[in-house]
Amino acid sequence: MPDLSLDQLNTIKQFVFKNGRLLERQLFEYFFGSGSQEACLKALMAYQNADGGFGHGIEPDITCPASSGIGAETALWIMDVLDCYESQAAAALVSWIADNQTQAGDIPHPPKQMADYPHQTWWGNPDGQRILTLAGYLKKHGVEHESLYAKARNYFVQMPQPQGMQYYDYPYYVYLKYLGDSPAESQKLQAFQARIPDLLAEHADHFPLFSRAWYLFADMATDEILESEALRLVSTIQADGGMINPYPTLPHWRPIWTLDSLILLKQFGLISVV
Repeated sequence: MPDLSLDQLNTIKQFVFKNGRLLERQLFEYFFGSGSQEACLKALMAYQNADGGFGHGIEPDITCPASSGIGAETALWIMDVLDCYESQAAAALVSWIADNQTQAGDIPHPPKQMADYPHQTWWGNPDGQRILTLAGYLKKHGVEHESLYAKARNYFVQMPQPQGMQYYDYPYYVYLKYLGDSPAESQKLQAFQARIPDLLAEHADHFPLFSRAWYLFADMATDEILESEALRLVSTIQADGGMINPYPTLPHWRPIWTLDSLILLKQFGLISVV
């Protein structure tokens, strides 16, 4: 298990507070200081709209105010690590997801007026599979919503199975893990589990199992893999307290990636502060 000294942790704190948003600062204080879940939830709700969805740049590469599928996924990830799915914010978000599903099962994308605000060009691409992650999170936390899941399944069975181990194909596998209900789907999940080493090798600079994209599959990896990846990740923390950014042209992600990874290392019991 890798160790972090108190000096190292303080350097990381300084980096997050200098470069992160209020949301990241509150999350750091909650997981590594004396902060509260309530303060984190309050910071999160600043991104929530009256319709229950999330926007306003909660996903930093889409800054428009309107709610979006990726905004919902980002909020659900934070609610997951905070374990606050019983909050009013979560209930409102579930309603937004259900209210905005099409008959095909997906969430319309791009969000309204996205083009009028700064955004990365790839968010102009289709984003239908986002519903698979949203449904997976809700099922994981025992949310009952038959019609939402039925529509999500309709989308799932119509989409082609991903080829290879592309980093952003994770929604398909999140659905398989939490909502797969046939022997064939169980076999697909088992086949994916056997390929976790391939995922880690092909996307080594992303540390998938300690990222918000793939962390839900950490319990499917061996202890040896998790320990090795944890040691490797901690070794990449730079002198300024941040991890090496796999997206150097997007520096705003560096404090987020750093904090995400440390939170997950702590939650998985793979790091100690000495």
